[in-house]
Amino acid sequence: MDDLTKLDGVPLYVKIRQSLRENILNGSYKRGEKIPSEEELSAQYGVSRMTLRHSINDLIDEGLLYRRQGVGTFVAHHHLARDHSRLTNFFENSRMDGLQVSEKVLDFRQIPAKYQVAKALNLKEGDPVICIKTLRFIETEPVTVHEAYIPMALFSDLLNMDIESQSQDLWGFYERCGYKVKRGVQRLEARQADEDLADMLSMQVGAPILYKERTLFSEDGTPIEFLYCFNRGDMYSITVSLLR
Repeated sequence: MDDLTKLDGVPLYVKIRQSLRENILNGSYKRGEKIPSEEELSAQYGVSRMTLRHSINDLIDEGLLYRRQGVGTFVAHHHLARDHSRLTNFFENSRMDGLQVSEKVLDFRQIPAKYQVAKALNLKEGDPVICIKTLRFIETEPVTVHEAYIPMALFSDLLNMDIESQSQDLWGFYERCGYKVKRGVQRLEARQADEDLADMLSMQVGAPILYKERTLFSEDGTPIEFLYCFNRGDMYSITVSLLR
């Protein structure tokens, strides 16, 4: 039994909550792993299930644990909270939060622009664009499928570069070409993962996806990138500052 004797007026559920939190943060309970049942933990800590449940509910509210009905309680994956009050990219935002992020390039080629891409980039349908499709990870967990389209007429040199090393700093590349990112216009909606997305993002078919479309503009108003972004609903959230 863990020694959680009540000292200094600290309730037992607070001590248990801290013990469980430490087990999560030090990796004793791994991300995505099912923790012991309430019955097992109650016996381990020598408390009632009601006291134990109070501790677990607090950690669920913190986002460290989550329940699956009829299955059990699991350690939550690292969560990416994007602040959409300012324009940042995935890598810039994640590293500010101290997260280890990486990506895998799935596709990189020149293609003719389809209608929606052409309209967003102020091109004619069929004009050449560069497609960069990547799978992005937090730690080792896939979190985002990112599909960017870039005007070939402005950034043709990109095709001659090592995209594996360049893809995390596309905004820097745009600026070196004379097109500094100034603003973006984006649309968000809730969707469900189809079979392909579920496979890439290690999700169940039908699981929630936060879908995003975004167009980036340079300082002179030139559209320089249009993207589709498919984010795991259980690992991605958005914060927006509102003023009145």
